[in-house]
Amino acid sequence: MPATTVLLSIVLFLCSIPQIAGAGLDSGVSAFERGDYQIAQQELRPLAESGNPKAQYYIGLMAYSGKGIAPDSAEAIKWIKPAAENGMADAQYIYALLLEGGTPGAAGKIEAIKWFTLASDQGHVDAQMKLVDRYSRGDGIKPNLVQAYTWCGVAHLHVPSRCNPQESVSAYQMTAEQKEDAKRNVQQWVTQHPVNTSHPSFKSAQRLIAELDRADFKKKEEIKASLVRMGNVSTPAMLEALHQRTFAHTKLLTDVLCERGPESSSAIPELIRLLNDPSVLQPINSHFLSSLACIGKTSPEVQSFLISLLKGGSDAMRPWAAMLLENFESKEAVLALADALDDSRRTVRETAVRVLLSMGPKAAPAVPALSK
Repeated sequence: MPATTVLLSIVLFLCSIPQIAGAGLDSGVSAFERGDYQIAQQELRPLAESGNPKAQYYIGLMAYSGKGIAPDSAEAIKWIKPAAENGMADAQYIYALLLEGGTPGAAGKIEAIKWFTLASDQGHVDAQMKLVDRYSRGDGIKPNLVQAYTWCGVAHLHVPSRCNPQESVSAYQMTAEQKEDAKRNVQQWVTQHPVNTSHPSFKSAQRLIAELDRADFKKKEEIKASLVRMGNVSTPAMLEALHQRTFAHTKLLTDVLCERGPESSSAIPELIRLLNDPSVLQPINSHFLSSLACIGKTSPEVQSFLISLLKGGSDAMRPWAAMLLENFESKEAVLALADALDDSRRTVRETAVRVLLSMGPKAAPAVPALSK
């Protein structure tokens, strides 16, 4: 056989190895899902031994849950741990459970919190709920209601039915400041972690938004109602559409956020980023700004943004900022409106006067400026 033919055969064989491994992995997972654990073991164990994280996870899961073999925690840890270390969220969650159940004393529970957190940061809702429970009860860790409320809020973003911060956490024991801290934590988590685009709820919201392109008025109203009912679980897909400049439907999408009110607070950082984008046209900005005011009526972050916009925004946006500051009625908002009475643009001055007069006694700090 010519050398070139031999070389070509070797190359083709080597190229086929990943396909063969992939086929074995798929058939092994399928066997596991239909309950044929013997076939699953046959297909997955060689792949696990060669270092495939997904195969390691399933072999470990069978040992952990006693599917096809007797339950064996040591065997489960042998396979689950490397899969967890490779960043597989499901493996990180199971490994945390194994640590809690198998390591005596507080050390196992403390280490488990670390792995629950790693899985939670990847959007693993079961892990997030474990953190809610552990931080609420102080199980193996110091009780921290702000952290419990935070993780409940994050879980609510993924699956609203799993956790409601006002009901699932001892919110009545928290101060208003602690709740605001927790809400800011949720917003920060959303901005720091990528959207799980494989999540069914994300896909469903994405599909509904795509249908807007060919929907008539009645259908658009139905889609809008569906997005409202889905709650915050649809927010990531809506923000993605707004960020990708799907401006044809900006009003409808921002109206959905507005109807949800403070429940959509996770959208605040992205809306502020869009408002700071100089490429966004003013008519679009007005929709973003109105939505921001709807969902951030009690948010210090929104108030600070509106004040900065009133002081240094464009001529078109400053009147909007003045009008929307009416929602806050804080001393900071009143003083910013008082400063706006000297604005170079007449519409800004007139809007500031109207808002201050509507505030009644709460506008007292602005009296010296109003009397000029």
